Amino acid sequence: MIDIQEKIHDNFSIEFKIGFITNLNAEDINEFKINTWMFVPNSLDINRSTYEKKDFYKDIKNNMRLITPVYSLEEILEEGRGPLPRLRKALDALTQDTSDENKTESFVYQVKMFVCIMKSALRRYVQNINNSAEEEQIVINIDSYIKNIKEIALRYRLLWNELNNDTFTKQQQEFFLFGDDFLGNIIEQYTFELMRKLKKVPAFESVKEKLYTLVEEELSHRKEMGFMVLDKGNEKHNSLVITQRNVLKKLVESDLFLQTIKKKDGFLAEQLYYGAAAGIAMIFATVISFFATQRLGNFTTDLFIILVFSYMFKDRIKDMMRYYFTSQLGKKYFDTKLKLSIRKQEIGWIKEAFDFIQESKLPEEVRNIRARSPLVEAENQFYDEKIILYRKWVKLSREDIEKYKEYRLSGINDITRFNLINFTQKMDNPYIPLCVADKEDGLANIEGNKVYSLYYIIQCQSQSTEYYKKYRILFNRNGISDVSELN
Repeated sequence: MIDIQEKIHDNFSIEFKIGFITNLNAEDINEFKINTWMFVPNSLDINRSTYEKKDFYKDIKNNMRLITPVYSLEEILEEGRGPLPRLRKALDALTQDTSDENKTESFVYQVKMFVCIMKSALRRYVQNINNSAEEEQIVINIDSYIKNIKEIALRYRLLWNELNNDTFTKQQQEFFLFGDDFLGNIIEQYTFELMRKLKKVPAFESVKEKLYTLVEEELSHRKEMGFMVLDKGNEKHNSLVITQRNVLKKLVESDLFLQTIKKKDGFLAEQLYYGAAAGIAMIFATVISFFATQRLGNFTTDLFIILVFSYMFKDRIKDMMRYYFTSQLGKKYFDTKLKLSIRKQEIGWIKEAFDFIQESKLPEEVRNIRARSPLVEAENQFYDEKIILYRKWVKLSREDIEKYKEYRLSGINDITRFNLINFTQKMDNPYIPLCVADKEDGLANIEGNKVYSLYYIIQCQSQSTEYYKKYRILFNRNGISDVSELN
């Protein structure tokens, strides 16, 4: 199965979080294919000559990570094989021999997984509360949210009483405190997000004080532990806090990120084809030389001229054959291949390719989904949209993924960011002066915001499903203003 979530990452970047989820009922090797067609307005002057493969791959960034195991806040508190009991077990084992590297590694891993699972659970819970329609249900969910968070944080922080002694190394203690610091950050982050989204809801007034108290209690604990907190009005200090939080996030999520080795796809085949191109060109030159020698003899002016021309044509033939073989290779092979591994254990690979295509080569389904308006269609007959095709082919081994540590991991997330800064270079000014009728003065001057539309159509194929998604990105020289999924 393939799951896609979109969002604006920054002013000029759009992010697609693509989840490749392995099928338990299928064979071990799971295959996925993602085809993304980008429809670019002609006025942006993005084409083969102005925007090459190297430009595209500079503008795209992929982060590969394992999908965080799914637990609800209630399930985190349950006894059994949840993150808290696993952490408790790892700490008990470490207490018996604090010098054991394997036990230390297991303890650090459980700390990281606990806070990553907690972050994922908070995100889903906040989304569910926002989707609640009834005021009474929102209040009940908020009370449950606060109660569960306090209990989870308390159980985790009580472990510090056991760790805070000379038996444990400084590194072991620091990693636990890193988890505590990160836990406070995400509780604060998602509580603020919840407050922002509930502000327009009447029920907010009845829960505002409770949410504020939760944040204040977290802030008090973090100050007591000596963690860095934001200071209103202290810009320099707050910049350091942001940097520290980014480093902390990368550290605690490091066990979920995949190692990738990138190489050119079809490199051996390419060299063989290029060798064949050189051989064909050499055959041509050799045949011309042989027949010229037979007819004109050795060391004649005519032979000299013919040999010069044969070598000239030999180079042209070689280049033409290389161009032909390259175009044929592009149909069969991809641009790059990324081998995916977890701690040197390979779990699969991803191949990706980029190219401009003609509209005549669009699949019928994609052409129908694009469905331009009559005006845009009329314009397209004279100033055709440029179409970029970005392909991905993913193979994952479910068995190799499930071998990793103790949690059952369902697949990987491919977080793909498209940076559109190169698309803005030929744009007009974002603000256009306009006039409207005014009763007193006859006219009034206003400013209009000029935006450009970029359409994405994404085809998702797995062994069990196939579907399409269509997105519209509105942007100008000031950045991206809106990303929306269209039916």
